[in-house]
Amino acid sequence: MRLAKILILSITLLIMSCSSKNQTATNTRPDNLAVEGISVPLNVHSRVPTLSWHANVDEQTHYQIQVATSVTALIEGQPDLWDSGKTESSRSINIGYKGKALANRQKAHWRVRVWSRANWLESDWSEISHWEMGLTTNSAWSAKWIMANSPEASALSPQVSQWIWNAASDQNPQKTRPEYIVKKLQEQPTATLLRRQFSIDKKVVGARLHSTAAGYYEVFINGKKVDSRIMDPGQTDYEERILYNTDAVESLITSGDNVIAAHLGSGWYNEEIAFSKPDKNLSYGQPKLIAQLEIVFDDGSSKTVSTDNSWYWHTSPVLKEGLFSGELFDQRYALDNWMTKTDTELSDAWQNVKSLQSWPTKSLEPQLLQPVRIADKLVAERILSPRKDVWVFDFGQNFTGIPELNLALLDLEEGQAVYLKYAEWIDDDGNISQKSGGAAPKLKQTDAYIAGKTNPQKWRPTFTWHGFRYVEVVGLKSKPELDALNAYLVRSDVPVSGHFSSSDDMINKVHDMALWGYQSNLISVPFDCPIRERAGWTGDAHAALVTGNYNFNLENFWSKYLGDFRTSTYVAPTVVPGRRSQGGKFDWAVAEIIIAWEHYRHHGDITVLADQYDSLQEYMNAGQVELNNNMIRTGYGDWCDPVREPGMARVGGRCTPQHTSHVVTSSALFAHGADLMAKISQALGKNTQQVFYKQLFESVKNQFNEEVFDHNTGHYGSQTADAMAIAFGFVPKDMQQQVADKLNEDVVVNWGGHASVGALGQTYLYRALSDYGYVDTAFNIFKAEGYPGYPYLINELNATTLWERKGGFKPKEKLTLEDAPGRSLNHPFHSGYDGWFYEGLGGIRPFKDTVGFQTFQLKPVFPSSLNAVDVSYNTGYGKIESRWRRANNQIIWDFVIPQNTKATVFLPNQEPRMYKPGKHTVVFEN
Repeated sequence: MRLAKILILSITLLIMSCSSKNQTATNTRPDNLAVEGISVPLNVHSRVPTLSWHANVDEQTHYQIQVATSVTALIEGQPDLWDSGKTESSRSINIGYKGKALANRQKAHWRVRVWSRANWLESDWSEISHWEMGLTTNSAWSAKWIMANSPEASALSPQVSQWIWNAASDQNPQKTRPEYIVKKLQEQPTATLLRRQFSIDKKVVGARLHSTAAGYYEVFINGKKVDSRIMDPGQTDYEERILYNTDAVESLITSGDNVIAAHLGSGWYNEEIAFSKPDKNLSYGQPKLIAQLEIVFDDGSSKTVSTDNSWYWHTSPVLKEGLFSGELFDQRYALDNWMTKTDTELSDAWQNVKSLQSWPTKSLEPQLLQPVRIADKLVAERILSPRKDVWVFDFGQNFTGIPELNLALLDLEEGQAVYLKYAEWIDDDGNISQKSGGAAPKLKQTDAYIAGKTNPQKWRPTFTWHGFRYVEVVGLKSKPELDALNAYLVRSDVPVSGHFSSSDDMINKVHDMALWGYQSNLISVPFDCPIRERAGWTGDAHAALVTGNYNFNLENFWSKYLGDFRTSTYVAPTVVPGRRSQGGKFDWAVAEIIIAWEHYRHHGDITVLADQYDSLQEYMNAGQVELNNNMIRTGYGDWCDPVREPGMARVGGRCTPQHTSHVVTSSALFAHGADLMAKISQALGKNTQQVFYKQLFESVKNQFNEEVFDHNTGHYGSQTADAMAIAFGFVPKDMQQQVADKLNEDVVVNWGGHASVGALGQTYLYRALSDYGYVDTAFNIFKAEGYPGYPYLINELNATTLWERKGGFKPKEKLTLEDAPGRSLNHPFHSGYDGWFYEGLGGIRPFKDTVGFQTFQLKPVFPSSLNAVDVSYNTGYGKIESRWRRANNQIIWDFVIPQNTKATVFLPNQEPRMYKPGKHTVVFEN
């Protein structure tokens, strides 16, 4: 971009501390207190919980933290657990607790005050917050694990048989179903209802329910659901650890008779059909429950109600349920008031549970990552009828969700069954295809509701979720109304941390595709796709990492996922967690190092690096054994890069890389891992390891340059190879522009303005171009018409999320079911580009080694054909904002720097300049 002489107008609106040096800064006390990333956690296990706050001063110079066993002790200035004293530090995120050891269930009250460089006086104390320790040892649990002692399968009624036929279906309805799959579905028992009555004759002043399941569960007290969590708890390696919840439930307990109840389903624990084989069952066993309700009374006494063999169980009206098969619910078997009746009112069908003498897991750990919850509501845009009495609801968006039948509008008769089948694609006549789910799972997602004499107003499944845009509804006697079926996005309830929009509609759509795909695959694990494998592929996780980190606050989400690496039975695992894992692919498993480092860069929690370090070293040690002449020569590579023309066969089949050897990506990523390990070692004060990993990086880098760089062509041979070489610091400084020039040439000349990168190259391509002067080339990739561009995907393929392999599908004038794509149509591992929308177009970037965005860069680029951008990102210190627009041959750039941070601001043809907190505007000619 050619710029005229730059006119800079800087308008700074600083938020000032109290100007008087004779009194404390009473209007600037800290707020936004958090422990372990949560405002008031109730089940902390860490012996060194991390504490964070917003300082609310332009520059914090010191802080003082006080922690006590009571609020009174703090008010009186007698912190009996910890007083940090006046501590010199500007940091206010993830400060480790250094007080007395905390016991099980102990409540710790805390407050903080800070000093500001503006007046050198202390602020007022923050409001007092607290955290509670959980049941940190197995011995703290008096509860027993319980389960149904004789689970039962429902009778094979015509409705049940039809659901089984749908769930075991092949895309070809005439194809014989595998007998063992049908038999497994027939034998699958119902979900389980569990309950226990207890009495209260004193005033309750506090109650904590510690609970979880081996499977999915929901828990109730006196008929009220304890929390809005669904699909809970999050998936783990269950034999190693299961995550548990702690809820404050005193408001749900009443004087007299009370009932605690639970609904128990299979979840990932008993997923024994979709990917199991006759000789390999991936199930962990029958679902189980553990719950411990601890009640405190006003006289200081207490009572505990725990799961044991005094509980009762009953079959559930959820006759069949599975993550891949879907759910079958029969209202005729629904039990009235089963969560509130007294024991004397129960039928003889209620039986005593079986309690286990040993645990099904080694440990129970707190579920500190946000649980899965219902998010946005989606309303169907249209109803199609491809065949008689077949109705297809089109929600206009591919996503992960659950349906909601509006039964009040359907007028169902007793025994009438409504079947719902889910799909990502329809042909031109409106027939759905489930082929994009692939052949790997032996089930096809389908739900069914069987009406009773009386029915609720609405129904939605409890223990399953689906990936879809279209829902085929069969079993109705007339055309339904449009709002007879709604749907809800479901995802881990991680906070939204980023915002991006621009003046270009296509760019906004491309961003939305990344966002919908990413959040559709956040179900306690970063999944690859919601319709086929639903697996935590490690390569997919790091391929889209930058997209996730800017759009969502994934601090606790990544902490949990890193724990899944530690419990994996494989070194260098390709999938975590679960029994579908495998190992030995170092380009995939390097995710553990990249995620750990980026977690530290975004959130500044060094305890995560310390906890993960041994596991990271295991990966590096295994990688060194794999080195062959200082290169890794195995791996998956730049998966699913585009073929030259739609419909072309791929060399090597599946999604094998076509343009970049797996030797290139595996070696580059392993070297990058070594470089990051040197930085991690430095952060942890491990100097010997730092030197070792730096030398390892140099060795692999030098061999990479020796083998991959082509002196005749002047670059590394592909867009992904060039971009990674630039991003990872392989290219000598005097050759970096040359390689960027060749990269630009490959995009513009060889690919007609398109990217040829696969999943692994997406993160690195755009900055490699824009940082070396090719801003328009990077930007125009998203505007380039024709295959394999984004307008092609959106306008010609009708996509709303990123397809796993758009080149495997060839559009036709008339599409039939035989033309259906056979790969996932919601695959977020292609979304790594979205980070450039934040770091490039918005210019919000961390420096290479800075922590927590307390110091950062603002370095936006200004494509010549883009008129405006609006970007923000919420950090632990506050919201960074960057928005610019063109007007009268000028660019007007407004940006906001949060308090207690500073930014180095880059303007075209100007030396970088440091800016302090506040709102700023710069104007320069264009």
